[in-house]
Amino acid sequence: MKKRPEDRTGHPHYARSDPRHTESGPITRGSSRREGIPVPTANELWKPQARSWYNSLKLSGQSEFYEASDWATAVAAASMLDIFLRTYNASVGASFVKLSERLAVTYTDRIRARIILDGPDTTDVDEEAADNVIRGWQARLNAKQQRQD
Repeated sequence: MKKRPEDRTGHPHYARSDPRHTESGPITRGSSRREGIPVPTANELWKPQARSWYNSLKLSGQSEFYEASDWATAVAAASMLDIFLRTYNASVGASFVKLSERLAVTYTDRIRARIILDGPDTTDVDEEAADNVIRGWQARLNAKQQRQD
């Protein structure tokens, strides 16, 4: 006998009713203490790939939101990446992936966490000047074409 859709485990209606998965869910607010947090340096003993991964977090936009506990999580994740690179133990690799997802390291992770980073300012400061040059050329070409007609 088949279960009714609302009684099925994993049915999409559970995700819709979970406030963590809706934009209108409750939000708990608190004060940030990230001002002046010393960011730990990469461990010299880590493999170069683990140090590079960790150092890239400092340059990433989402790190603007990191609190002290997030940096501690990043250190733990980098340590796991170092261990994985030395042992290729799948469970350590899976733990690294889980921690990196929680830190919103990749674009997909940030989308899931509803974090949108602004891109660089692409305003062309010379756009008006370029438009004027193009209009001037068009006017000269049109004038020359009218004289030939």
